[in-house]
Amino acid sequence: MYTKFFTIMLVASFAHASLSIPVSARTTVKETIAQKIDCSKANNTVTIKYCSQQSYQAADKQLNQVYQQVISNLNGEARQLLNTAQQAWIKFRDNNCDFEVYDNRGGTGYEIFRNGCLERVTKQRTKDLRDYLSSR
Repeated sequence: MYTKFFTIMLVASFAHASLSIPVSARTTVKETIAQKIDCSKANNTVTIKYCSQQSYQAADKQLNQVYQQVISNLNGEARQLLNTAQQAWIKFRDNNCDFEVYDNRGGTGYEIFRNGCLERVTKQRTKDLRDYLSSR
């Protein structure tokens, strides 16, 4: 409960502080805050959660880059099949990770565990698509 309160207060203070900052500078403030968080030394729920989000987002970005490489080499039915497969895979990934961390719902680590699952499964999909590329 205290962690949830701390998180809300932290977010509220950043939100309040960002209102007085011009829109063009807000990105810079977010980047500055991100630069001050050393994910290799994350030691509380707020920073671990932030770092798990960053790690998953990096894996997702990598997947999107590899997916674009694969799909740019496909035409017609093969392209449509990959598109359909990718949409189904996204649903699988999300549902599978929801199931995997189901018992942690409501806990302070829920999002951290879910991000870890999303990252792991996303990296595996990226590997699978890279393997496809290298086999062609």
